[in-house]
Amino acid sequence: MLNQTLEFLRIADTQPTDEKVLKRTESAQALLDDLAKNRDILLDFVQGIVAGFTSAPFTQESQSVVLLIKAIKDRGTLPQDLKENAVELRAVAAIALGELLTHQPQGIPTDESILAALSFRSALSLRPPATEKHIRWMLDTLLNASDAVLQLAAQLRRKRGTPALQQLAGIAESATPAKDLWTVVVPAVKAALRESTAQAAIDREEVETLWWMFTAYSEVGKKPLAGLEPAAAAFCSGVELAQRALLPPALSAVAMVARAVESGRKTSALGAVSLQDAAKDWSQTMLDALSPADESWAAPIQRYPALLPLSWACHRLRECKNGTQKLGKEFTAATGIPSNHSCPPAEWGAQVFREKILQRVLTDNKED
Repeated sequence: MLNQTLEFLRIADTQPTDEKVLKRTESAQALLDDLAKNRDILLDFVQGIVAGFTSAPFTQESQSVVLLIKAIKDRGTLPQDLKENAVELRAVAAIALGELLTHQPQGIPTDESILAALSFRSALSLRPPATEKHIRWMLDTLLNASDAVLQLAAQLRRKRGTPALQQLAGIAESATPAKDLWTVVVPAVKAALRESTAQAAIDREEVETLWWMFTAYSEVGKKPLAGLEPAAAAFCSGVELAQRALLPPALSAVAMVARAVESGRKTSALGAVSLQDAAKDWSQTMLDALSPADESWAAPIQRYPALLPLSWACHRLRECKNGTQKLGKEFTAATGIPSNHSCPPAEWGAQVFREKILQRVLTDNKED
């Protein structure tokens, strides 16, 4: 989104000069390599764009803050104090992230753009809309770009076809000389095996998801979904559907969470509830499902609370042995989401789904 630098800069300067627009475009361009190569920087940028760079865990010495300041100061001037330049950093980070999301040279979303899109969707879905119009426009623009990336990536991941098998069949039917075995036949066999494995995964996702929907039984809650309180059923549905989904999931997957939660329930039982009230129905097993004790899972939850707000809340609740901890000011300070924010159970479940998916991507060496 380098071509929209002017609009992004308006969150910090409503009338930026042409020179400033040019220099900030160059700064954002210079940051793209860092976003593509360093996952921590990428996630820091998403968190800073969504919640601002003045809130925890950012400080003047944070790696991403230092990187942003350097990229800007190499091409112009900027106040050194973080409080004075935080909005400017937010704008430049947003320009760079937008370019990462929208520029796909091969027409195929990169791993980095998928991670950014999943993170952005998880971070913004529960957050109330920004009150400042330029910031709201920026976030909406990046969210639309994120959804476009996820939709394309999900479609490509689930694309049906057997071109590799057809190519292999053609080779087998022809008179292939023995000398071509390793250069022609073996690569074709490997490609066909990869293709068959991918198609089998698509079939498995469909079968397992449909069977789960049909049985309407929660492995986490150890009872039928209809026997759980709506908030508990929503939590379990989000976790269990996320565990079955291919990465990245289809955007329509959250509708399946809603259907699982709402099926067979009266409308009066599905009204908006606060996080604190919803959490009263979450068992220890449920908390563990979204915030495991394993340190490799806990680290990203603690570092990126704005991206994983419910995971952060579950981590805090799991640490509270008597189960009486309140999710008040501490939750708001960490995530940027008001502690009294209320949603229908299905929306809490959809957020659980998004965060479990993001956790799987962040810890893919443990699940996939």
